[in-house]
Amino acid sequence: MSSTAAGRYQLLARYYDAYRKQLELKDFSPINQDRIAIQQIRERGALHLIQSGQIEAAIQRVRNIWASLPGASYGQHENSLDSLLVAYTKAGGGLASTAQPA
Repeated sequence: MSSTAAGRYQLLARYYDAYRKQLELKDFSPINQDRIAIQQIRERGALHLIQSGQIEAAIQRVRNIWASLPGASYGQHENSLDSLLVAYTKAGGGLASTAQPA
């Protein structure tokens, strides 16, 4: 399997130029990679879900961007939802106490 994915979020080369122009990025530094990932999350309507602790719903919206998310269906290793939620809370993230929308 061949891939052009690069960086901390495994951004595909075919998307970099568009995000570089849109976000007026000067380089592929870690902070600019973060900016691209946040923009991708925003474009999928998942940023507000993350901010409100609805992580499972957010993952469902962005899972086709990152192959390691549960349900991505790229035929690669997918992390379990439980392991992601544990990592998220250990990093200081909060989860919504009510049921999350699909």
